[in-house]
Amino acid sequence: MVDGGLEEPYRERMVLDPIDLQTNGPQLLYGLRYHTHINKLDEVLTFHDQVGYWLWEPATRTLLQTLAIPRGQVAMATGTAEPDARRFTVKATLGSPTAGIVSAPFLHENFKTLSYTLTITLEGADTLHYEEDTVLQIADRPEPFHHTDSNTLKRVAAAKPNPAALAAAATPG
Repeated sequence: MVDGGLEEPYRERMVLDPIDLQTNGPQLLYGLRYHTHINKLDEVLTFHDQVGYWLWEPATRTLLQTLAIPRGQVAMATGTAEPDARRFTVKATLGSPTAGIVSAPFLHENFKTLSYTLTITLEGADTLHYEEDTVLQIADRPEPFHHTDSNTLKRVAAAKPNPAALAAAATPG
């Protein structure tokens, strides 16, 4: 235990599926839709549930992660990445108009998220490692608290692309 924090093992499943190319006028984005589900090893109920998108804009090398959690919080974190990047970082901060964090009143008043930083390292074709640091201002603590997570995830199945695109590709002519 470290000043109010503790280390807790957990089970995590992340599903990533490619989405069709996204366009905004001249802007082109490649993307993945994701869902992360986490359970503590000794509990059946969900500990953390998160959905969102990973988007990459080749023209600017901009990387975007959108995320939403069902406790009343959304965020968009940004960074940059080259096409062949094996390691990249995205960040969001409270109050930023382009890489920000918005929380429901209870979270904002009691567990205010000040910043979010996520670094992903791709370790081969089927493994990724992440390190996450979420800085919280907890109502009864004078100093910000660093909630950190890290994990190494291994692919267990291939991604499932748009079913209509698969059907169209399978149709001759």
